[in-house]
Amino acid sequence: MTEPTSDVAGLVPIDEVARSLGLRASAIRYYEQRGLLSPASRQSGRRWYGPAGIRRLAIIRHWQEAGRMSLEEIADILAGPGPTRRWAHVVEDRIEALRVQIEQMQAACGFLQHVLEFHPDAAPDGCAYFEAHLQPPRPSDGEPPGAPRADHPGESTRGGGRDVGVDKGPP
Repeated sequence: MTEPTSDVAGLVPIDEVARSLGLRASAIRYYEQRGLLSPASRQSGRRWYGPAGIRRLAIIRHWQEAGRMSLEEIADILAGPGPTRRWAHVVEDRIEALRVQIEQMQAACGFLQHVLEFHPDAAPDGCAYFEAHLQPPRPSDGEPPGAPRADHPGESTRGGGRDVGVDKGPP
């Protein structure tokens, strides 16, 4: 991130702020429309921002990218604690959503690791491990959908359901 230059008493024009934060000026104007920030000044129709506004834009950008948060969620958090504690519920909901996404990504990594380990020279089509995850649970199964199974020779479910078997060949 490059440091914006200041032309008017410590204020920075919108185009320089946008460039320094990797945003478009239109995105900053949109954030203003949504009530997320206001320019410190307008001169000849041009928006100028002070350090607090630039920091707020950096926070918005960071929360969108790192926190995978919507502008509505960000607005609730930036509004701060209130009598309803809405912002705390937003944060708790976002944490839970991220936990679910992490679990989904870990499952995807497990499937890809399985392909590398058990199917290095062939497509995994027809693989019992994958078929078990693609099919709805069998009524007599008793296992929840997506539960790890040891359907490959040499596979086991030790290690939290990860493939830790010895058999390196395709099934």
